[in-house]
Amino acid sequence: MSKKEIKERDPKLVAVGQRIRAVRKSKGLTMEQVAEAAETSIQFLSQVEKGEQSMTMKKFASLTLALGVSSDYLLFGRPPYNETVALTAELLSQMRPAERDFLASMAGSLWRLLDESRPDKQ
Repeated sequence: MSKKEIKERDPKLVAVGQRIRAVRKSKGLTMEQVAEAAETSIQFLSQVEKGEQSMTMKKFASLTLALGVSSDYLLFGRPPYNETVALTAELLSQMRPAERDFLASMAGSLWRLLDESRPDKQ
């Protein structure tokens, strides 16, 4: 064994950490602000952002709330959705196929009606 054991970082943890850092920076938040909001330490957050440290579900949930971002985005890089889109998707998933078909038909009719009433169409 070498003098200093080098631990290889898990690429998935590195990717999650990079997304966490990117979200934090895009929102203009400091590590101190996020760590405080997530009830964790700056050192822990730093290790997570570097992909050196994994998290418990409790820490992960606190971090997603502190950043105001979806867990799907942090874990898998899926584009974040706003609450309205997430709620709509949830409601659609609970509908029966006939109800979804009816809703799609109504939405299509409404879209055509709005399109026909545009000022540039008159």
